[in-house]
Amino acid sequence: MGKLIAAERQKEILKLLHDNGSVKIGQLAEQFQVSRETIRRDLSYLNEIGAAQRSHGGATSMYEFGTVPIETRINKDADIKIKLCEKALDFIPPTGVIYLDAGSTIVHMAKLLSQRSGCTIVTCSLSAANVLINSDNTTIITGGQLNSGNMSAEGFQATNFINNLKVAVSFLGTNGFEQHKGPAVSAFADAQTKQAIIPNSKLNVVISDSSKASTSALIQYASWRDIDYFITDSDLPKPIYDSISEMTNVILVDV
Repeated sequence: MGKLIAAERQKEILKLLHDNGSVKIGQLAEQFQVSRETIRRDLSYLNEIGAAQRSHGGATSMYEFGTVPIETRINKDADIKIKLCEKALDFIPPTGVIYLDAGSTIVHMAKLLSQRSGCTIVTCSLSAANVLINSDNTTIITGGQLNSGNMSAEGFQATNFINNLKVAVSFLGTNGFEQHKGPAVSAFADAQTKQAIIPNSKLNVVISDSSKASTSALIQYASWRDIDYFITDSDLPKPIYDSISEMTNVILVDV
């Protein structure tokens, strides 16, 4: 690998952290053909901006979402997620195509939709598709490269498919949005998939519990101004509610 400028090298380090959970200074110095001191400065900078956690001899990822199985995340705070998704049912059109994003909260949306019939649902989530498989709906999977951690399809095939769609409503998730001015996720490919559907959806709805307001995620995939509605629970801190409300419609659900 040829030498990269600092910003490019730090971006590559973040990708390695996301994929592996941790990195070692010696391995990075060899991979990027720079000194250990240069890597130490890179890791110190990433630690300073909250993108990585320094550890003995290297760094660990700040973002757990790449490694925690989606089955575990689906069950976490399930009662809250279900109530948020029940509110989101208000946005289901009588006709038209529905898009379901990847993520644990959206799987609960798929479970609710599986009790309905006659819907046309497009999804990049294999978990959501599995929930819908025996329902009386038409379910279409985007295709693409499998992300086993998130059980979703991503990459060129997924985004190329989505770029040719027009849908009535899309339901999107987020890994967290602290320090961002919009919903964010922990992986670049996930962000690309979400960015592809937003301009092709008549209505974009983000569903997320309020804990994500204090959770950092790597990359913002949209501004809140690009989102039509944000559905969250009533524990969202008022200063954050006020800030986001200036950019989109925030719906608070009592849980």
